[in-house]
Amino acid sequence: MYIPRAIATAAATLASGVLIPLYIDPVGGPDCSGWAPVLSSIAAHPSLPFWIIINPASGPGAHGSQAPVEYQQCIPILRASNVVVLGYVPTFEGVANKQSGVTQDIDTYAGWGAGFRPDGIFFDQVSGASGDFATYQGFTEHAAPLFNGGSGFIALNPGTAPEDTAYYGIADLLLTAENFFDEFSTSDLELGASTPPSKQAVVLTNGPSTPPTSLISQLITTDKLRAFYVTTDSQTNGANPYDNLPTDLASYIDAVQAAQ
Repeated sequence: MYIPRAIATAAATLASGVLIPLYIDPVGGPDCSGWAPVLSSIAAHPSLPFWIIINPASGPGAHGSQAPVEYQQCIPILRASNVVVLGYVPTFEGVANKQSGVTQDIDTYAGWGAGFRPDGIFFDQVSGASGDFATYQGFTEHAAPLFNGGSGFIALNPGTAPEDTAYYGIADLLLTAENFFDEFSTSDLELGASTPPSKQAVVLTNGPSTPPTSLISQLITTDKLRAFYVTTDSQTNGANPYDNLPTDLASYIDAVQAAQ
């Protein structure tokens, strides 16, 4: 039976934090320069929670493989008491012929060496449909015991509010809005007792070059969402919006902390 875990990281004292899709090669030791802006921001904000999604190969790579060498070098440097490291797993909307691959990806991450194994799983391409709930319940129940001493962190990304609020009961965090910055409205969110903001995250792309302070205030100060991230990187014409970090990452993270 799935038992939801505490969402806060061990040392982070603030209620809201930053969910970063870090789909970028770390470039390897000793300084892991590809991740340097994130590493600096984590060190500068020890009370702010960070959820960092790693994604070596649209998942962990070949079934049963270990992490690429640069990830073996850099995940230990990424770790901090206010950081949860999540392994990316695509779920293909829960279609039946892909389900064994999802389980294999989970098991591959779980088989990584203890020094660079993720703390949990970020399930992408989640359907959120009522009819698929049992499938996702199975994925989460399989994954949670394999990480973080049996209390693996579970994040789901339906990209919008799930059709069935039962999804909130099988995850620690749901990405309930993933959209272009200019197309997002706070009215898109469903916030209530069965859809708690403390379990919701928003990720926006094609964002402005300076922190959107009014939106940060609404989502973090007023709505008290668990996590928010906006990037200047673009997904226009199908581009990958997470292959570069925001140009204003440091000031953005400063603004999220200041809003609390």
